[in-house]
Amino acid sequence: MSIEIRPPQTDAEWERHSFIAAYAFNGDRGEAGLARRMEYYDRDWALAAFDGGEMVAGLVVIPFEQYFAGATVPTGGVASVSCLPERRRGGYVGQLLRHSLESMRDAGQPLSMLWTPHASLYRRFGWEIACRMTSYAFPPKTVRPRRPTTGGRWTRVDADAWPRLDALYAAHQAPRIGAFRRTERHWRRSVFQDFGVGTRDAAVWQNDAGEDRAYVVYTTHHRYTGTSPFGETTLRVIDWAALDGDAYAAVLAYVTSHDLSTRIVMTASADDALLDAIEEPAHLQEPLGSWIGPMLRVVDVERAVAARPAAAHASGAGVTIELTDDTASWNAGRWRIEAHDGLMCATPTMSPAELELDARALAPIYNGFVRPAEAVRVGAVRAASSAAIDAATALFATPFSPFCPDDF
Repeated sequence: MSIEIRPPQTDAEWERHSFIAAYAFNGDRGEAGLARRMEYYDRDWALAAFDGGEMVAGLVVIPFEQYFAGATVPTGGVASVSCLPERRRGGYVGQLLRHSLESMRDAGQPLSMLWTPHASLYRRFGWEIACRMTSYAFPPKTVRPRRPTTGGRWTRVDADAWPRLDALYAAHQAPRIGAFRRTERHWRRSVFQDFGVGTRDAAVWQNDAGEDRAYVVYTTHHRYTGTSPFGETTLRVIDWAALDGDAYAAVLAYVTSHDLSTRIVMTASADDALLDAIEEPAHLQEPLGSWIGPMLRVVDVERAVAARPAAAHASGAGVTIELTDDTASWNAGRWRIEAHDGLMCATPTMSPAELELDARALAPIYNGFVRPAEAVRVGAVRAASSAAIDAATALFATPFSPFCPDDF
């Protein structure tokens, strides 16, 4: 049988693509569920694998723009990677991923991100873990903020208020790394709703001057446990931002005021100072901990480096790398990476390599998740000298740890 990789071309093929994804992820395969999935993704984002004319696997590449320390970098969000169970291990997903890299390169997307519980699969194609999520859970009746609120007011809002939330979100995320610039469509279907299902609660906090300074989007879930006639309620904060200390205190005061809930669950970046903001961190409960966030892939080294700003102290720094990339051959070779006046560039060179690494090792160095010295220590990178490590550390320094709050 011959394998063909191409986008779905007809309504029937698009419905088949949606069915395969829904089947693979135990989603709603009924008429309404498939229609919702077909509305959530655009057909021209999709790729499918056909074997003998039969569609057997598919994925989508969502066009995003990733905030990166004051810049934005076009990023292909690979999602809905799926194959019919009886056709797995036939090489279809591998061919789809290879083809998607070519498509992203042609579309000018030098980075790619994806969520998965199967990191080992995507590592084979150059993606690597490059973000960490931290979860905090606490009982609202016993947890108290360390710093009191100083006035202001909360207003509950619906999806029509998305521009207010977006202004706060952008102000918070634009200087940071890893979050996506959001469209109205994304706010309505992925923040205020769960992939187009249900309606989430949201509120905006204004200070005494009437300025929007914080927001929260959250949902509540009640379940009977069998150990209590009253069951338990979890308030899960889906998305939030606070632009200053008063706003941060207001967010904590707001969520803990929901004290009929058994617990509050919040997700934050590794840099977030939530532990410092709570009077007694010992009250934090399970599932306190960290887990992997989305994986990152450098699709086009030359464009990715040029799109990434450099720290002021990196001006004049440079290092030559020997890059191995078995899946995206255009990246393989020797590159001279330099920074001048806040800008970076990567140019092909014949100079001796100072660092040797593959595409997987490059990704978490690129966005600051892993420091070059640590990559050398675990064997992911080979360095010719400590000076090369120091140069790479300066070049790829970031002001914040990467964090992506959006599932996709």
